[in-house]
Amino acid sequence: MNTILSLNLNHLDASINHVKALAYTRSPFSTGETKAALYIRNEMNKEDIECSTNYFDFTGAKRIFMRLTYIILFTYLIIFRLLLVLVAYFSIKYVFARFRNYSLVGKEESKNVVAKIKSAKKQEKPPVVILSAHYDTFSANLPYGLQKVIFFFFRIIFIPYVIFALLVVYVIFFIEGQRETTELILTFTLVEFVMTTIIFLLIYDNNRSKGSIDNASGVAILIELTKLFKRNPLENYDVIVLWSSAEEWGLKGSKAFCKRHRDYLRNNYDLNRSFNINVDMIGSYIGLETKRSLHLRRRKDLFDLNKKLEETANDLNIPMTVTDKILGSKADHKSFRSFAKKTKSSFQVAYFHSAKDSKFIHSSKDTPDKCHPENLNGCLEICYTTIRSIDVMDFSSKEIR
Repeated sequence: MNTILSLNLNHLDASINHVKALAYTRSPFSTGETKAALYIRNEMNKEDIECSTNYFDFTGAKRIFMRLTYIILFTYLIIFRLLLVLVAYFSIKYVFARFRNYSLVGKEESKNVVAKIKSAKKQEKPPVVILSAHYDTFSANLPYGLQKVIFFFFRIIFIPYVIFALLVVYVIFFIEGQRETTELILTFTLVEFVMTTIIFLLIYDNNRSKGSIDNASGVAILIELTKLFKRNPLENYDVIVLWSSAEEWGLKGSKAFCKRHRDYLRNNYDLNRSFNINVDMIGSYIGLETKRSLHLRRRKDLFDLNKKLEETANDLNIPMTVTDKILGSKADHKSFRSFAKKTKSSFQVAYFHSAKDSKFIHSSKDTPDKCHPENLNGCLEICYTTIRSIDVMDFSSKEIR
């Protein structure tokens, strides 16, 4: 294997320097996000790496809030039998073409940055390794643990509310007892607005987090990995690198990438030999989160990606903490697990995540000094060495179709 990671001083400094350069707010559809995307593209241009920007739109928090308001308002109109108002609204909105796509709050627009490096050997349908890391940030006034609790309760209140609102229509028109129903839904609506107010006024703060651990660390590692593969292309594997945005708003960037490129990837690559490595948070240690118990369509003639990463870390004597979780953290790797299911392939996914560092993220504590250079470069070397070792494996003796 052609190993080139005899890390010199310049290389050791490169990853942490990227983290420092990206130490500013990078929330989706902001100036900071555009600045970060340009930074990544400039780094690719320095090495003459093929790179593109893929735009997509998504439903943001404001639009979700407005939809919730619509549901509550329509429910009130039904309760008080102001049906003519609803008829007038839908008549204006859907009878006249110019109003059909009108909304008080439109969709948000964001962008992914995608780079590609072709393999040295020309093949009709080669395997591909997709490297991914999100570059957007999320800032909040409350600790990350408390945010998770509040969002959990919001979900378990919001979904029942929608169901309850539908039931109200049935109760009012077909069952007696409107007074009790009205009082109940008024109480339910008050709780819903309180939860929404907490989320918008107490949680979201656009200017606090510099997003170093989450996830300038992953961005930096992928920048350097891409440069290494450009200088020394893989023999058998193409490399696609995705820097996604809007991950903090529901994995929107990675979902958009997988949806847009699903047919292209399925038609042009051997997905049974392909895999994704998602790097999301490398701070005070290197964490690898696995889901061995839920692996699907694993073929005996294929390598185990997570096992290969573990073996590489041990061979290189690089400390790495491995956790085996059933549900796991919500990050871009879930988009690629879904991609594997939808393509009905043995496409594998690995996920680097320093979960214990979550106490720093989404706050002013998420600063470059929390990203230890030895961990950034350790993760870089583990990924690079593992990918090269997989690339030189002798597939000719295996019956891979």
